[in-house]
Amino acid sequence: MITNRDTINIIIAEDHPTFSFGVEQSLAKVPNMQIIDKVLNGKQLLQLLNIKKPDLILMDVLMPHMNGIEAAVQIRKNFPSIKIIFISMYEESSIIKQCMLYGDGYIPKASTTEELINVINTVIDGNTYFHHAKPLIFKQPYNDDLIKKYKLTKREIELIQLLKNGLTTKEIANKLFLSSLTIETHRKNIFRKLEVKNITELIVFALNNKIVS
Repeated sequence: MITNRDTINIIIAEDHPTFSFGVEQSLAKVPNMQIIDKVLNGKQLLQLLNIKKPDLILMDVLMPHMNGIEAAVQIRKNFPSIKIIFISMYEESSIIKQCMLYGDGYIPKASTTEELINVINTVIDGNTYFHHAKPLIFKQPYNDDLIKKYKLTKREIELIQLLKNGLTTKEIANKLFLSSLTIETHRKNIFRKLEVKNITELIVFALNNKIVS
């Protein structure tokens, strides 16, 4: 808990320079907050932390090369005293739950400067702040009997929905904070359980049998 320091040293990890610049300009007006550096992804952030030790990191959840959750796992392990506030355009409760595991706070990118400042002060004082989560974007499947018959898990149903929506393995992995290998394993299990050979057959089966909407 930081109580005897006038200036809060902050690093911004954000892959959109325009948004990062806007945050920097907003916080520049706050006397006791200082942006000491900015990076574009989690890998750059971890490298920078070997040189600079901020009090707090403002971090986007989805970034290239290494996302915010992956970076936060390493920061918690190697730099446990550093506070982490996630900032994201996504407000689904599934994402915020991940943020709660590895961060001290979360706010959406649409938040006001006043809210951002409030969250920073709250976290620096040793508390947590997680913006109200929206419901999960996935609708509950309504063919429970078929789901039980094929022994589909909630994760597998979620994956089927994402595949139906056209997401690639990499995009699904980033959205669910899992590795591409894990997604491929889930997909193979789904194909085996439903006895389908490809994505097209899977989607047709899922829609015809009302496993997803």
